[in-house]
Amino acid sequence: MAQGLETFANFPVTGSSYTDGTFVGQDGSTWTFGQCRGDIAIEAPTPMLGKNRTPISFMESGSIANGIATLSFTYMQGFSSNCNMDVMVNGNVIATITTNAQQNVVQTFGPVDVNVSGNFVLKFVQKDANAGQIAIDNITWTSMSGGFLPEPSNYPTNFTAAGGIFNATLNWTDAVGAQLPQKYLIVAGETSTLGVPVDGTPIEDDIDLSDGKGAKNVSFGTTSYTFTKLEGGKTYYFKIYSYTNSGSYIDYKTDGTVPSATATTEDLVSIFNEDFNDGDMNGWVPYSASGDQGWAIDATHGVDNTPCAKMSGYATVAVANEDWLISPLVYMNNYHNEKLAFYTATSYTGPALEVLVSGNYSGQGNPNLATWTPLTATLSSGSWTWTPSGYIDFTGYGDAIRVAFKYTSTSTEAATWEVDNIMILGSLGTGVSEINAQSMVSVRPNPVVEDINVYYNGNGTAQAILYDLTGASVAQTQLVNGKNTMSGRSLSTGMYILKVISSEMKQVYTQKIIVK
Repeated sequence: MAQGLETFANFPVTGSSYTDGTFVGQDGSTWTFGQCRGDIAIEAPTPMLGKNRTPISFMESGSIANGIATLSFTYMQGFSSNCNMDVMVNGNVIATITTNAQQNVVQTFGPVDVNVSGNFVLKFVQKDANAGQIAIDNITWTSMSGGFLPEPSNYPTNFTAAGGIFNATLNWTDAVGAQLPQKYLIVAGETSTLGVPVDGTPIEDDIDLSDGKGAKNVSFGTTSYTFTKLEGGKTYYFKIYSYTNSGSYIDYKTDGTVPSATATTEDLVSIFNEDFNDGDMNGWVPYSASGDQGWAIDATHGVDNTPCAKMSGYATVAVANEDWLISPLVYMNNYHNEKLAFYTATSYTGPALEVLVSGNYSGQGNPNLATWTPLTATLSSGSWTWTPSGYIDFTGYGDAIRVAFKYTSTSTEAATWEVDNIMILGSLGTGVSEINAQSMVSVRPNPVVEDINVYYNGNGTAQAILYDLTGASVAQTQLVNGKNTMSGRSLSTGMYILKVISSEMKQVYTQKIIVK
């Protein structure tokens, strides 16, 4: 049975406006869509069916030959409203897709048996006006006649890899030839010895490279992919294979020269991290210079629906406010090449949020009496869209600094601003190496199975903070000289960074930890 594929490579919509239109699908038929947007992707481009649209939002193929034996596709709930979408073949409902509080979770439907011969039309349509927004992608079907597709003629070309901050971005040019691939398989690892795929044995996605290896399947027409949550200062190796078909009939191209590339991530560690996920300010100081409103924790509207810090000057009407959210003191003296990053979201009209840094604010009293330097960052443009700030150059502000987010509103305009996932990164300076860490801090056993036993050989007490490779703090404790225990039983397997700060806050030690 031959296979059909639609990855929506020609879907023309990329913005948040709901649009009607047509495009030519990979099957050659003309697809028609109504009230779809394109800014929330599974693998861009991706159509998302709208909620409460007139007419009801839909995506429909043209007439496709050779019948349909099985059908599968991926889908994702776009916002907080649960999904309720009908899947139809030739006007008959073959399945109804529903979700339950699964926003941003990519799921797979099928393959399921359809068994309709002759020409057929696929249609995806919202059940009713209250059905939540749903993205659909990577539609695959088998036909009722014909043979499987042969091996692809060629590999993609111009395969490159570029290391970034805890990530590596791969780019390539689509393969050409008599038989085009349906998909590509990217294999990745920490050594140049990467496994070779075998026909008839699909390799599932594994984008967690903390165990030293991984893989990612991407559709033909996609020419870029980024591996994230990588370790800083490490070289990663990549190869890309073309293939057709799926399951036990998958056919990889493995002969000739396989395109390969390497990338080295920036050598950075986490100096400071705050995600507010414990629902606490954790030493951040909310200071109200004017107005009755103030910064507070929002328990559910942060990045990935986690807690965040939130400020609004609106209380029935807009109220004039000046409110600061100021970080604890952060010590930078053992680092260089420092960078600041965070996320913001906003809605409603009002002055933009300001981001500032100070080396002389005491942590108490009116921050306007201290010296603050404004920082340039990318901020959310509205619609509650969580927006990364980019990595902001954070060098040269002193050995001990504080970051602040300054909110203002007027009696006529009061926006709401939210802040989350604040990180300060840097490269370890001279004298702060893993060799030093081994003499002052040791973890036994390492790899860790259950408890993390931290042996501290420094003077006085110290604070130990365990970070995952995204820079998120996952555990912390106070250390005394000798043996200290941190629980690792709730941690996922993978690589972590243990940072130990001496009681005098003058020396920092780091050590890599593997949790099994």
